[in-house]
Amino acid sequence: MIGQLPLRLRELQSRNNWTVADMAERTGIPKRTLDKYLLRNGASLPGFDALCSLATGLGVSLDWLVFGAGQPGERTVLIADKAAYLEAIRVLEAFLHHHAAGQQLIEGELILGLSLEVWAAEIGARSGERARELLAAGVTMEELLTWLEARKERLLELMRDRTERITSFGEKQSQ
Repeated sequence: MIGQLPLRLRELQSRNNWTVADMAERTGIPKRTLDKYLLRNGASLPGFDALCSLATGLGVSLDWLVFGAGQPGERTVLIADKAAYLEAIRVLEAFLHHHAAGQQLIEGELILGLSLEVWAAEIGARSGERARELLAAGVTMEELLTWLEARKERLLELMRDRTERITSFGEKQSQ
């Protein structure tokens, strides 16, 4: 727990290629004090105010800094990315369905009768639900990386197709 604080501070320092002076500047904690927090043996433990300054200045949660919990890893970020992507697709497909049915999508500042804030809250909530489902299903890092690669390939394919259509349209116009 808190005894692992020096290790977590060194991990952050290494991961971000920070010097102790960089960390001091970010946190407002004197370099000499930080040196004491970073010791491998006999490190000083910071008080609450210093912990808050460290967490805020170094861009990590207090939970992660003290307990080693709560800091999102790459898998968590990919799960959130996939969940948000899937929910955005679902909402946009609904828009297309309503448009195909001849319904007016936008009226003033409302989309299908709802404000942007309501849509954002809905998409955010559903993305959270989808992320929990992915976590509960035990999605693996390998599966997430495969999905990410497939999404990148699909986006490239769509961009190539669009470029071809634009080029072809330009050629027809010049004839």
